[in-house]
Amino acid sequence: MAESDAAAEQELIFERRDDDVALLTLNRPKARNTVSFAMWEQFSQALDTLETDLPRAVVLCGAGGYFSSGGDVKTPPSRGDGAQRLAARLEMGQRIIARLRALPAPTIAAVEGGAFGVSWSLAMACDMIFASKTARFGAPFLTFGLVPDGGAAWFLSRQLGRHRAAEIIFSGRYLDADEALAAGLVSRLEPEGAVVEAALTFASDIGSGNRHAVELTKRLLQISDTSDLAVSHALELSYCHTCQAGDEVVRAREAFVARAAAAKASKPAG
Repeated sequence: MAESDAAAEQELIFERRDDDVALLTLNRPKARNTVSFAMWEQFSQALDTLETDLPRAVVLCGAGGYFSSGGDVKTPPSRGDGAQRLAARLEMGQRIIARLRALPAPTIAAVEGGAFGVSWSLAMACDMIFASKTARFGAPFLTFGLVPDGGAAWFLSRQLGRHRAAEIIFSGRYLDADEALAAGLVSRLEPEGAVVEAALTFASDIGSGNRHAVELTKRLLQISDTSDLAVSHALELSYCHTCQAGDEVVRAREAFVARAAAAKASKPAG
């Protein structure tokens, strides 16, 4: 089978780049990258690898310059004959979203075009969302007779508060990139067509090679969602001790001293 044919059968393309950034691409462009059983299964396989061999960072995007329109309403969401069979595809997606959010490496959703329904939840599970200036976001579940899924109500309520989240969910309206940025739902905006590259560049620079510090920082951010300040302080002490005991702090200090010396030497005398 030709390599291009094999890639076409992959509904999630997993690439581990030379800079050790993992690029995950939702790959159903003819269906606006809507999620399917196969896509979730391949996502799970990718996470199996990433959880055991952490990358520097993960960038998630959609093929064809479009993130995703959410669940595929043209294909049945059911599997098997269990009590929750009609929600089987969603249950798979929920597991993926939870695992992606918990992954102890920085994650960036690079959103071009649109992120709707469960795919917006998938993007919100990432640590950062980089979006094009023409991107749109929406949770139009009620339009299809469904409740918000993938954690959409949870993510939006935590970020916006109950009243603003309720207005978005009950209206089913779309948010443009500027509103999403102003609401804190997007980390930064980039020109159309440049989002993935911007996310990859950012990802490759995270931590300046201090991998342990980056991982522990992600773990600290993760626990902060459900802990109080005292717990956060206790973890800071533990993680700070771990960092101080390693060689990354020594190398980082040496690099800082070298940069300072070079900057001083480059200044004109007098």
